[in-house]
Amino acid sequence: MKSGYTPAMISFSLEAPAAIHFGAGVLEKLRDLSVREGRKTLLLSGARWLASSEWKGKIGALLDGLDVFSLACPEGEPSTETLASSLEAAGAFSPDLLIAIGGGSVLDTAKALSALLRHGGPVTKYLEGVPGSVGVPGPGLPWIAVPTTAGTGAEVTKNAVIRVTDLGVKRSMRSAYLLARAVIVDPQLTVSLPPRVTGIAGLDALTQLIEAYVTKKSNLLVRSLIEGAFPSMLRALQGLAREPRNVGLRSDASYGALVSGIALANAGLGAAHGFAAALGGMFAVPHGLACAVCLPHVLEANAEQVRKAIERLTASPGTERPAGDPVEWLVHKVREILPGFGLPLDLRDYRIPAERMREIAEKSSGSSMSGNPRELSLMDREKILAKII
Repeated sequence: MKSGYTPAMISFSLEAPAAIHFGAGVLEKLRDLSVREGRKTLLLSGARWLASSEWKGKIGALLDGLDVFSLACPEGEPSTETLASSLEAAGAFSPDLLIAIGGGSVLDTAKALSALLRHGGPVTKYLEGVPGSVGVPGPGLPWIAVPTTAGTGAEVTKNAVIRVTDLGVKRSMRSAYLLARAVIVDPQLTVSLPPRVTGIAGLDALTQLIEAYVTKKSNLLVRSLIEGAFPSMLRALQGLAREPRNVGLRSDASYGALVSGIALANAGLGAAHGFAAALGGMFAVPHGLACAVCLPHVLEANAEQVRKAIERLTASPGTERPAGDPVEWLVHKVREILPGFGLPLDLRDYRIPAERMREIAEKSSGSSMSGNPRELSLMDREKILAKII
């Protein structure tokens, strides 16, 4: 009798931070985790968060007695320019430890600074796809990730996405040396997020879960993790537009985002992220929004290749079973969620010139696009973009 055992099914590698702490109230662990690394602490966050009296007092109490230097990240995704200025300020302090509290951009900035503070710059030296670049040569400065959004899963990934200003593209600094020493995911930190940020972040995580599940590079462990997280992420996005302060739904979203980060780091992504990287690099379209707007069109383009996988995914316990075609059902769900958070179904408000469509299609090639379940020709990609911009 055949058991169904296939060696390829259990062949995988898993890279993740040394420790992950999840749940309401786990922020209290920050002090104990910090003092293990030294006393000179660089606290990296957004300017608004650092100015918040509520959290400033909380973090101040947890880090009392440590030598703390607070550094505000510039708004928006990290770029070669903003990293250069942050490195100059952080280097003058010479910290033992970096604590990053914020969304994906803050966490990616922390990863890059972790390497740059130990090995020197400029950041382009370590960016994939930049002529003459090299790998990160060794461990960076220890850092602790404290996400305040439920989206990118950047707290558990080994790459930092950087906008290369001169080239108008995004490139990754990628190395296992960039993984956080510890991760603290406290869903209570996300409760005050405005609807638009909640939606953009959450839809990014949902896209990551779906693309990491159907990518050609997926594996048994990643798929099993996603099957457990997908219902929670979908439930959160369907409910948070109406109940933004529901801690249970915020926990669902934070867990979904956490798993999406582990999944993408160990399986890769697909075409929606390929398009989002090009659009964000050229026109500063919010990453999560670009992913969510592209996802339905990518699912439709991949329908034949992903139908069986999506059928398995949507059969996960806790998920509403599709009555008809599972791909069409999922496309409909995503398009229902977007307007619930006040988000558009396309990117036409960004007034992206139609004559740039070929360039966007060309720049969408990369590691994410290479994992797409089927190869999309340049013409295929232009057809998808024509429906969005």
